[in-house]
Amino acid sequence: MNRKTYLVALATLSAILGATSSSAQPADKDPNALAAKLTNPVADLISVPFQYNYDSNIGLDKKGTMNSLVFQPVIPIKLNNDWNYIMRPVVTFESANNINGFSGTGVGPVLVETFFSPRAAKDVIWGVGPIVTTPSLSGNNFGTAQTGIGVSAVGLVMKAPWTLGLLAYNTWSAGGNANYGTANNLFYQPFVSYVTKSAWTYTINTQSTFNWDARRAENPMNATVSKIVKFGEMPVSLSAGARYYLSSVPGGPSGWGARASITFLFPK
Repeated sequence: MNRKTYLVALATLSAILGATSSSAQPADKDPNALAAKLTNPVADLISVPFQYNYDSNIGLDKKGTMNSLVFQPVIPIKLNNDWNYIMRPVVTFESANNINGFSGTGVGPVLVETFFSPRAAKDVIWGVGPIVTTPSLSGNNFGTAQTGIGVSAVGLVMKAPWTLGLLAYNTWSAGGNANYGTANNLFYQPFVSYVTKSAWTYTINTQSTFNWDARRAENPMNATVSKIVKFGEMPVSLSAGARYYLSSVPGGPSGWGARASITFLFPK
């Protein structure tokens, strides 16, 4: 990873953590209520997750593997008594091993999802807003060289102890080299979560990406178990689970993988 990539990544991390430290006031909260809020992508809760993923069987010879660390903070901003504006930047740090002969580390495209969401919603919750994705920060081995702009949306029903919903977005290319993949993508993530009275959460989702130009989709299914604990006074969610690719693009990952995460919570 070159110096420019490190500086961009560190600047993003500093900006997000600076925002959380200045606008959030940690306090004791019911772990069960926090666990339920975490199942809502547009909850009025600042969270800072670090998610690890392992994928295998990558490349034309299926000999490659990929380790990735996804940094995806959720930052709700109160616009007025009726509306929140939710920002969800996504930065993915990747380490590739023997993928079509390539091994190295880098940062993929940066995705910024945003949602306007009504504050009064309780059982049925929704949000919609613009989305933008940058070209890969580390070159063609880590994603498209195109910029994408589009629309993101989420809708869910929360009826304790269940949450059922769908997160989706569509981006269109706004320029850039198309030789290494395009930004014309449809992403859709149906999800279902069950939260126990002791703050254990069981979640199943798929995170499917369909490229309109290649006419192919990648469909990993994830099953995870998470638990709210405390590090001192800070509530933290720990999660682990498995993933399986229901389908993939040529040269993409297939078969089984793994997922784990730690999410720092900043209740107001």
